[in-house]
Amino acid sequence: MINGNTTLLKSRLLFTIICLLLSASCTKNSATSDSSNQKFNEVTLFGTEKRSLHSNIVNEDFEINISFPYSYHKGDETYPVLYCLDANRSFGLVSNVVNILNIPNKEIPEILVVGIGYPIKGMEDWGAWRHRDLTPTSNPEADKEWEAFLSQYSGRDDIVAKSGGAHKFLQFIYDELIPFIESNYRVSSTDRALMGYSLGGLFTLYTVFHHPELFQRYFAGSPAIGWDNWILSKYENEYASTHKDLPVRLFISAEDMESETMVEGMKNIPAQLQSRSYPSLELETHIFENETHASGYAAAVSRGLKILYK
Repeated sequence: MINGNTTLLKSRLLFTIICLLLSASCTKNSATSDSSNQKFNEVTLFGTEKRSLHSNIVNEDFEINISFPYSYHKGDETYPVLYCLDANRSFGLVSNVVNILNIPNKEIPEILVVGIGYPIKGMEDWGAWRHRDLTPTSNPEADKEWEAFLSQYSGRDDIVAKSGGAHKFLQFIYDELIPFIESNYRVSSTDRALMGYSLGGLFTLYTVFHHPELFQRYFAGSPAIGWDNWILSKYENEYASTHKDLPVRLFISAEDMESETMVEGMKNIPAQLQSRSYPSLELETHIFENETHASGYAAAVSRGLKILYK
């Protein structure tokens, strides 16, 4: 009889434990379901603000993100300014790396970061507009491939990505964005930097060979150097035919697990630049080992900033 009661008690205890576990699981699932339907505040970055700027040149509204140096609001100092392309994806990374490198060890100076982005509904819009703004020439074949990828990614069939808008985008930066920033923020007009990755790196080098005086420091991470049959090489040749110097500090990087075109291009353009013996050019390059085009992004930002501001 005692053994029977013991067995019964064990069975009831086991049943109770199972019921409690099921109840907890249902409660957890219910809470998860409820929270997923609630609207919470978005995460914001400390020490930042967002501005809207319409461009008459591009006929587009741009979303301009600002990241302040920690000491900005404590005095009247003027700061170096870093213009960061692809801000919809890169602004959080770049602004945080800038702050981390500055505090506590002062590996780079305090910098005001300006992120150039778009007021997008989805990342497919960002993909289409960057394809337009960061490419120097029209490439219908690349347009079709990019539109197909973005449509597949988003499920939308209205994606339009037309390349060749770099001239207007650079004019927007020169005539509209820089005057806006320098009239509203305490930044140096003689210590500007431009940072771009991938197509942003392509645009960075396009700027170097067309209006190098606009910035003093340039970051071209994994630039799409092969665009339009190596047109950057042509641009550098045209620049060299009328200039004896290139007074900028330039960092170019690539990853060893990228395509051969990317890696070879990263070697060829620097070699072409070095053959000119530009007296004021400060050029450094780096190929990141065991990194892909995606994984090398953060490493390139950290290394590039330290080199540009050493």
